[in-house]
Amino acid sequence: GLGNRLLVAAVVMQLAINFANGTYEVIWSLYMASLGASVAVIGITFTIFGIPMMLLSPPAGRLVDRLGGLPFAVGGGLVVAACGVAYTVATEPILPTIIGVIEGCAFAFVSPALYRLLADGTPTGRSSSAQGLFGAAGNVGIIVSSLVAGLLWTYTRLRSDDRPVRRALGAAVALIGFGVMAWRLWELLTGEA
Repeated sequence: GLGNRLLVAAVVMQLAINFANGTYEVIWSLYMASLGASVAVIGITFTIFGIPMMLLSPPAGRLVDRLGGLPFAVGGGLVVAACGVAYTVATEPILPTIIGVIEGCAFAFVSPALYRLLADGTPTGRSSSAQGLFGAAGNVGIIVSSLVAGLLWTYTRLRSDDRPVRRALGAAVALIGFGVMAWRLWELLTGEA
């Protein structure tokens, strides 16, 4: 069936990595504007995030083909989680822009790594089922994090001194998300699940 370890690892990591995507889709523009970024700068940050992904994904995919997906999925996931925490200390737009470049580089490796885990873990004749499950997991991550991010942003905006609260909540969400992913992945790979 679809319960083997590599496939479950790919699905769990897809869910976790899409917590970042859902969060950014809801609050990135608001967050950058709160730091003083113009709409033009916000647009540039999306471009700057995407360029490393576009340029590095093909060579990253070749490297994943040679060395396997798991190290790049876990390593890239760690970098994405660290970036999530690092965003919380920014006081002006340049730092999140630089962090976004680093995160874009990480995503360039995470994506092919997760596809490799998905391919390696999919039983013969079940590729469409596995891809459907993988895609649904990503959507669950986006849906849940979008809702939570919107609610947290609204809550913190109601406070007069909201920066420390936003930092703490952002760091907590990133660390909890990665912690759950790492814990579940450890269980899967050690056979303790």
